[in-house]
Amino acid sequence: MAVYLPTGAVGNGRVLATIGSAGEIMTFFYPHIDFAQNIHECLPCLYVGEPGHGVFHWTFGPEFSKHQEYLPLSNVLRTELRLSTPPLSLVFEDFCPPQESALVRIVRCKNEGSGPLTATFMHYFDLRLGEVAGKQAVRYNALEGYVLQYFRDFVIAVGGSRPDIWRCGKAWGDQPQSAKQDLYDGHLNGQPEDIGDVNFALGWHMRLGTGQSRQIEIFMCADKSRERTSRNLPRLIKTGATALEEKTRQSDAAFVNRRRPVRVPPRFEQAYVRSLLALSLLADVDGGAIIAAPEFDPSYERCGGYGYCWPRDATLAALALRAAGYPEYLQRLAGWYQRTQLGDGLWAQRYWSEGQIAASWSLREDFYQIDESATALLGLSIYVQDDPESLPQMWPAIEKAAEALTARVTPDGWHLPACDLWETYCGAFAYSNAAVSAGLRQAAVAAQIGGCRDLSERWAAAAEATRQATISSFNGSYFPRGLASDGQVDPVVDSSVLGVVTPFDLLRADNPEHRRMIEATVEVIESRLGQRLDGGRGIRRYEGDCYLGGVIGCVNTLWLALVLLKVSRSYRQEDPARAEAARQRAACYVDFCLEHATPTGLLPELIGTADDTPYWAAPHSWASGLLVECVLEMDEPGG
Repeated sequence: MAVYLPTGAVGNGRVLATIGSAGEIMTFFYPHIDFAQNIHECLPCLYVGEPGHGVFHWTFGPEFSKHQEYLPLSNVLRTELRLSTPPLSLVFEDFCPPQESALVRIVRCKNEGSGPLTATFMHYFDLRLGEVAGKQAVRYNALEGYVLQYFRDFVIAVGGSRPDIWRCGKAWGDQPQSAKQDLYDGHLNGQPEDIGDVNFALGWHMRLGTGQSRQIEIFMCADKSRERTSRNLPRLIKTGATALEEKTRQSDAAFVNRRRPVRVPPRFEQAYVRSLLALSLLADVDGGAIIAAPEFDPSYERCGGYGYCWPRDATLAALALRAAGYPEYLQRLAGWYQRTQLGDGLWAQRYWSEGQIAASWSLREDFYQIDESATALLGLSIYVQDDPESLPQMWPAIEKAAEALTARVTPDGWHLPACDLWETYCGAFAYSNAAVSAGLRQAAVAAQIGGCRDLSERWAAAAEATRQATISSFNGSYFPRGLASDGQVDPVVDSSVLGVVTPFDLLRADNPEHRRMIEATVEVIESRLGQRLDGGRGIRRYEGDCYLGGVIGCVNTLWLALVLLKVSRSYRQEDPARAEAARQRAACYVDFCLEHATPTGLLPELIGTADDTPYWAAPHSWASGLLVECVLEMDEPGG
């Protein structure tokens, strides 16, 4: 299976789908937002002319011009395609209605020419329910006008506007048994069912006069049984796609209207709203997990996969949402942490959203990714400070985690050898040490609230020891990455040391001595990790990074921008000129990231320089959370 880079995503916290620039439905995750990925190919196409006497077009062909955007204040995705010969337009609107395990697609085809248009719109489906190729069944219900495909307790029904032509077949490449091969003459042979490795296609004939248009509604509805799916699909069809779209837009607008208001330039306000909406797609509403990004490399061809919950990314996204006015995400995530904590008091590198440990490479004792557990403890401890009544429920998890982390702090204030946050090197790292310090510091506050004075003092002492060790590593010019596995200083310039400022607050920009260290480190990061691209400038992860050939980090660039904004705020009263200079530098970095988002404004983890990877892992929860924090930090009273 290839690597697919989507340009848009739609969902509702129960299901998640990604869309390509030409309306290709690349993924449909059900029953959770990270599993199963039930689509191999799901492609719209158009046949212009009478069947057998015209021209076939996949919508991803170069003959179509393309434009894609989200409707205002919503996760409804609009894709506009235009064909010059003959002049026509195809418009898709894709969305997942609230509380439904369904994807709805509205298709509008319009004759833009001066004469009549004869065409057939078709949609091809190669579904792999449960991520299994084979052992499936598909059947077209001619009485009701929909297709039902099922495998064990995965069932998807596709219907809506009654098709004029249909075909069930085998997903056997270019063989005549394949419904895909039956598309190219604009006619489908009507085969009603098949079993095994199956596919199917639906088509709608159109005869349109000048300026006339046709609306086609397609519903893809999922459930765990044939009976429930067969009931849910007609219910949604009866409600109608237009009404469901309005309901979706109202729900999205209500979510957006709860945000903390900001006074920033319009481009940053728009990015703030889009990032909040993107984060809502990545949060599992039932369990509370927040995934890093929709999976796009399911076979790990070029990476280790992204469609999982990393405690670090999840906590930082939840804290950004909390700061923006959505505390419920941290509440749900805290409950998820309580359920997924390991027996030793720590957490794994990454999880499925249901709570099972996902495929990991940083679980062995000498390569444990300690920052994940420290950041989970940080989130738990902040949550109980927000809601002290939750402390009795959360206390066992906090105590076990804080004790486990304290045991991993050496007498010199560094954590035991572990895996770094980029999951590449072994040692003791400034970022991970700062995470341990912050997690224990907040756990000490939680213990104080609970009246556990001895534990509070012990955890606070461990937090201070790791804090002092981390700050003492400053070499006069910058914070090195940390200590290598042999205990010697690792001098590599790594943008992750920004963690001592945010999110872990070991250094505060309003402290002049701290600010001196922050500014010196920022200067070195900019000079050693800055990279030009398309007239702008971004920040790489660390010196010598060769992931994807060495690319710019959207996360890292926004991270640096956030630190600059904190520096700017600290100068506001004493030196307005320096404050403005830092603010403008930060704004340039934020603009660079927005200019290298997907065409619909979704922020990726990485910004590629190759044609096949202009962006990587979008929408990305950590990047989206950092954008939210940047905009909140930009907020100017009366601005």
